[in-house]
Amino acid sequence: MARPSSLRTLTLCSLFVIALCSACRGPDLPKTHEPATTLSWSDLPPLPDDFGFGGPFVGTTDGVLIVAGGANFPDGPPWAEGDKPAGGKKWHDRIFVLEPEATAWKVASTALPAPRAYGATIATDDGLLLFGGSDAGQVYDSVWLLRYDAISGVTITTVGSLPQPSAFLGAAKIKDSVFVLPGKKSKDDSDLVDALWIATVKDGGALEWNVQPGLPSGPRQKAVVAAQSTGKQPAFYVFSGEIPRRDAAGALQLDYVETSYRYTPGQDGGSWHEVASTPEPIAAGCAIDSGQAHVLCFSGSTGRHIAKPVQDRPEFPARVYAYHTVTNTWVDAGSLPQAVVTTGVTRWQDKIVLPTGEIRPGVRTNRVQQLVLGRNERPFGAANHAVLIIYLVALVGMGIYFARREKGTDDYFRAGRRVPWWAAGLSIYATQLSAITYVATPGLAFASDWMVYPAYIMILVLAPIVVTFYLPFFRRLNLTSAYEYLERRFNYAVRLFGCLSFITFQILRMAIVVYLPALALSTITGLDVITCILIMGVLATVYTVLGGIEAVIWTDVLQAGVLLGGVIVALVLICTDEGLGRVFTVAMENEKTRLFDWNWSFTDMVSWGVLIGALALNFGPYTTDQAVIQRYLSTKDEKAAARGIWLNGLAALPLGLVFFVLGAGLFVYFQSHPELLPIGMKNDEVFPLFVSARLPVGLSGLVIAGIFAASMSSLDSSMHSIATSFTSDIYRRVAPDRQDHHYLNVARTVTIAMGVVGIGTAIMLSTSDIRSQFLFFQKALGLLSSGLVGVFMLGVFTRRAHAAGVLLGVAASVAALVWLNWFTNVNFYWHAVVGTSTCVVVGYGASVLLPSPARELDGLTYRTLARERASE
Repeated sequence: MARPSSLRTLTLCSLFVIALCSACRGPDLPKTHEPATTLSWSDLPPLPDDFGFGGPFVGTTDGVLIVAGGANFPDGPPWAEGDKPAGGKKWHDRIFVLEPEATAWKVASTALPAPRAYGATIATDDGLLLFGGSDAGQVYDSVWLLRYDAISGVTITTVGSLPQPSAFLGAAKIKDSVFVLPGKKSKDDSDLVDALWIATVKDGGALEWNVQPGLPSGPRQKAVVAAQSTGKQPAFYVFSGEIPRRDAAGALQLDYVETSYRYTPGQDGGSWHEVASTPEPIAAGCAIDSGQAHVLCFSGSTGRHIAKPVQDRPEFPARVYAYHTVTNTWVDAGSLPQAVVTTGVTRWQDKIVLPTGEIRPGVRTNRVQQLVLGRNERPFGAANHAVLIIYLVALVGMGIYFARREKGTDDYFRAGRRVPWWAAGLSIYATQLSAITYVATPGLAFASDWMVYPAYIMILVLAPIVVTFYLPFFRRLNLTSAYEYLERRFNYAVRLFGCLSFITFQILRMAIVVYLPALALSTITGLDVITCILIMGVLATVYTVLGGIEAVIWTDVLQAGVLLGGVIVALVLICTDEGLGRVFTVAMENEKTRLFDWNWSFTDMVSWGVLIGALALNFGPYTTDQAVIQRYLSTKDEKAAARGIWLNGLAALPLGLVFFVLGAGLFVYFQSHPELLPIGMKNDEVFPLFVSARLPVGLSGLVIAGIFAASMSSLDSSMHSIATSFTSDIYRRVAPDRQDHHYLNVARTVTIAMGVVGIGTAIMLSTSDIRSQFLFFQKALGLLSSGLVGVFMLGVFTRRAHAAGVLLGVAASVAALVWLNWFTNVNFYWHAVVGTSTCVVVGYGASVLLPSPARELDGLTYRTLARERASE
């Protein structure tokens, strides 16, 4: 039964939350439908050509902006003006280069191998691939590779050819594959290619082509294409276009279509699916991906003035449309300063750039437009800031309250074993529910489906395994650190491996679990990222140093209640806005509630892999992670700890389902209101975005405060578990026989040091361009986790495993995971299965083959412990 002081603490916390919510304004907040994105335009230096170009090759390589080739009318427009005859069209071979910070373009000394326009451009690691195009006389199948460096300038080589000649084609790249939708194959506009060409880009730009069926509606030219994720996997999108055809008399007729398609690649060939049509035809426009699910489409020809004489046709529409691949919706995002068609779009120096182009038939511009996307943020408001401050101060107050109980290391590390079983269980759940998971799980369900939800079953499946086979060792051996067991079972070298791999990984993890939520919180609250990091880091360090594991656990309990309450309130508001029946109907129609895919694959995410992989993945935190195992050790006895483990396992299923239902609800809500999705957003932002925009003032502040607290919960667990492991596994060995108070001071000092390290590394991530290297390093260290699981398995379930054997098993596990991570496409759910199995098989085999001195194993393996328990 919970002690009165514990109940009193929880009651006070609950009353605080209830009072805070009752003081907030109710859910009468008006819905806002103001577009979430702003377009900020500016100009780069104009191209050094008075007329500009239509159909140039456009791209960036080696940090410079390239515009090459194109066509124009240097002698006047293609219609007569008074006594002046119509001008003739001219194709060009010049290459223009704009370097960073330059105030003018350079004309490269190298030109294209021949004048060319109306091709397509793809950026690769080797340079720009320039596909096809035409000149005055014919259409070409050439593929050129354009390279640039500051010393030799521009170089061009021919690297292959298209399957057929093509002009007015579209191309996009997904990983190492290029997708090309061909246009016309001759100067006859009606002579179209009905196919989709897919090529794998080899070193040096070489291509291997695979011809696939074309659009279900038939061929077209001047289509707008882009590559973007569907929420599940990358896909190739084709929007609008022009369909030339000849009537019975042989006259050319042009149909401008709005129909659009998605091509999803697959191992056994891809498939076409029709998607939402464009708001109007946008033939000959251009498109670029933005964020994880948006495609921006610029300008385009509607064809509505095609029957007029050329000289009477107005400028093309300057609209900018945004397509969202997850919700399959379009929004009018704004307009360009100057409409342009038959040009390319590229990303340069964190801006979107549209150089030159055709502004009306026969008229080009040399203007170079660049775009920066911004957001219309809803102010966080004084009330929400007040709630945030009060909540965070309350967390520190809890640390001060529990500091009065900290008399020694047993209180600091194990809470004097006075934590109620239900609080320990909720703390285990909250520890695993980091802020990243809290916002990412609804984001995953919003963008994809429920296929990952069955993984939560494995947490419940694991509960009896932990309670039966692992918990008895942690409790009966009276451990403070999980890795003490490894020394008693094997030797100190294995214990040192366990604690050092855990500590190193947790140090890097701290930076991630603070930095990533800080990005989202900064956007919502208006605080800068560093301020968010400092708030979370400093406050978590303060209450952890003061209150130890008891403060950590009780703040976890409060945080879990607030966060889950926020999810439920969000669901209620969505169902109020959209209707409960509509939420589930629309979600099911869009396959958002799909739970299983029983295909067998090691590369795709399928149900077998999710279930087996989730079981293997969860072995790590629940059987080897000091941050979780400390919760097992904080209750009064083994029976209470077992109840806490069962509570966590049983809670995971219904609470996990709530997050996935919320994700489906968010999909339905934002499908109805796509203008509220900021262009370029990440899918993980969708729940914090809804909280900020739709929850009542005060309550939204409380949920955002809870996200702060979730980050702090992950941070405090890491800090405290590192301090526990370092003090118990390392410091006591080098400085034995000190007073208990000395070890308590060491643990607090280490906690402070880890707080400083966590804050510092998170700030480094926010201010330095080291993210890719940092994530690589963290991924590399993560290779050790499966080996650690295998070591514990060998210790608990076998008698023949010894220290040298299990360390060889760890080495083999790391080698196997290196191969899987960097040399195969095996889905990550199988990595833990392979890593753990390799360690167990190799570790046991090496232990059988290699001699080792006999060790006393009474009470150190499951069999010997079972005999001891039977004799009691």
